[in-house]
Amino acid sequence: MKLRITACAALLIACMPPGAFGASADVAQEVKKLERAYESLKDMQAAFQQQTSSGAVAVVQKATGRVYFKKQGKMLWKYESPEEQHIILDGKTLWVYLPEDRQAMKNNFTTVPQHIVIDLFRGRIDVLARYRAAFVENAPGADGSLTVIELIPIEPDPTLASLVLWLDRATSVVRKSCLTDAFGNRTELRFEDIRVDQGLSDSLFEFTPPPGVDIFEPPQP
Repeated sequence: MKLRITACAALLIACMPPGAFGASADVAQEVKKLERAYESLKDMQAAFQQQTSSGAVAVVQKATGRVYFKKQGKMLWKYESPEEQHIILDGKTLWVYLPEDRQAMKNNFTTVPQHIVIDLFRGRIDVLARYRAAFVENAPGADGSLTVIELIPIEPDPTLASLVLWLDRATSVVRKSCLTDAFGNRTELRFEDIRVDQGLSDSLFEFTPPPGVDIFEPPQP
């Protein structure tokens, strides 16, 4: 089975190493605001623009769509271009569905290491226990309405060398992120039309493969 998976899907199964360290009081305060902002939300949705570049090849891939989050670990990424793709998480099962190819990958998410996006929205992450945090001065695209923070894993991780977050100063919600891995690959995400606590239905995060769809299910460890 041939299944194409976006950089976003790959990030969701990245392993985040634990650790402990100190940070400056100012940075620590902004990080705690970030944690509290997502902990207080019931649900959130936004339009996104994704740009992925390779550290080895001068190729930039772009994608757009809409993302939905809901408490209890529910998530949906609906890619609209360059091709339709759905990444669905109902809290236990992670699906990656390619309608055009009639293919889907199913994974038991309870056995997959968590990603910071999921942990943040669940309100189950202490960022400063996993990352070194620092302000980024004169960050590209930053203005007076944004605070820019760089997070670096305490322990070396090939899937994540650096994560830069552009935070809305009024709400502490992420407006943009840039993840770089150990090989120099970069994934940028911009979020617009952010809406919170709209009462999203649980059914939005449910997925039943249509008839005729090939399903790939990796062996469980």
